[in-house]
Amino acid sequence: MIKTIYPSKDTTLYQSSESANTGNDEILEIAKYVSGSFGPLATTRPILQFDTSEVSASLSSQGINTGSTSGSLKWYLKLFISEEKDIQSDNTIIIHPLSQSWVKGSGRSTHYPVTTDGAGWKYLDGDTTATAWTTAGGDFLSGTHSSQSVIQAFSGVQGDIDVDITNIVESWSNGTITNNGLILKRSGSQETNSTIYGEQNYYSRNTNTIYSPRLEARYDNAVHAFPSSNGTSISISDEVDIQPRLRPEYKQLSQERIFIDTFLKGGARTQAGSAGSTYRHHLPHSSSYAIIDNATGEYVYNHDADYTYVGRTGTSENYIDIDMNGLFPERYYALEFKVNHYSGTSVIATRYYKSNTLFKVVK
Repeated sequence: MIKTIYPSKDTTLYQSSESANTGNDEILEIAKYVSGSFGPLATTRPILQFDTSEVSASLSSQGINTGSTSGSLKWYLKLFISEEKDIQSDNTIIIHPLSQSWVKGSGRSTHYPVTTDGAGWKYLDGDTTATAWTTAGGDFLSGTHSSQSVIQAFSGVQGDIDVDITNIVESWSNGTITNNGLILKRSGSQETNSTIYGEQNYYSRNTNTIYSPRLEARYDNAVHAFPSSNGTSISISDEVDIQPRLRPEYKQLSQERIFIDTFLKGGARTQAGSAGSTYRHHLPHSSSYAIIDNATGEYVYNHDADYTYVGRTGTSENYIDIDMNGLFPERYYALEFKVNHYSGTSVIATRYYKSNTLFKVVK
C-alpha cells in the first residue's frame, strides 16, 4: 500500500538575491553559479514542507509502524526532474530537516522588482518582519544520523529524487524534532568549491503537470498467507486473462479495495442446470501490481515486492488496496500485474499482464 502526501508549501532560496521569494514558482532549483554579475559564487536551495501528522496517526492506530521486518512502514521523498543543464556525471544532493519555521510567500522568479513577502536566502518570513535565518541560506539539522542527513547520490544517470527519509519523518512523529520541513542542497564542497555542477530543476507544488513533489508512506498490509485448500494457482503453462473489477470512476480522496478475477483462456466450465460458470484461479505468491498513467505511459506506482503486493482472501479472491489520492484527477489509468513463476525458491519465469480496462480519478 502506498499513501501520498503533497507539500503544503515550497520555495527556492537564492543566494544571488537574498530577499527574493519564489513561493509560487512552478520549479524548485538546485544550482551553483560560478562567477557572473552577482559575484564569484551563488547557490540555490529548495525548501518544502509536508503535513504528516494525520497520516502518521492513522497508520499508527492501525498498528502500522516502522521496524526492521520486510514490508514495515517506510517514508520516501519523491521529486521529479523538469530540466537539467550541464550536470556532472556524479553529484550528490543532501536532504536535511529544517530547524526553524518559515513563510511560503507569493513570489515568482520572473517578478521584477522581486517579491519579498516570504522566505528567502536571508529572511525566513520576508523583509517586512525581517526575521533572519541564524545562518543565511536556511537553518537545518546537519548531524550524521539519518534523522538529520539523508543522501541522494547520482552516478552516471541523473533524474528524479526517490529517497528513504523514514528516520526524519519518525522524528517528527515522535516529537524528537519539530516538523519545519526539509531543505535540499548539494553536499559539502560540491556547493562551495569552484567546480560547475550545473542546474537541476524539479517540479514544485505549483506545477500544472502530474509531477508535484510528494511524500509516500509505503507499507505492506496485504494478506500473504494463502490457504492452499481454496482455489488453484495459475501455473507457468497456463494462458490466462486477468481482469480487475474496476468501476469507471473513483474519487481522488478515496481508498479502494479492488478485487481481481483470473480465468484460464479456454478453461473448463462447470454446469449448474442450463448455465455454466468459469472456474476461477488465483495469482501465485509474490505477484504485484503497478499503475500506469494512460496518457504518458509512465508508471505512477511501479511493481514492488512489498508495497504493491497482491493479497488474497481466504476464499481465494485476489485483491489490491489503492489510495486514490496519489493519482491526479481527471486522468485515466491502467493496472498492470507482474506474476513470478517458481521452481522451488527460484524464479523461472516472470510475466506481465496489462488490464484492457481503464479507470478515471475525479475530484
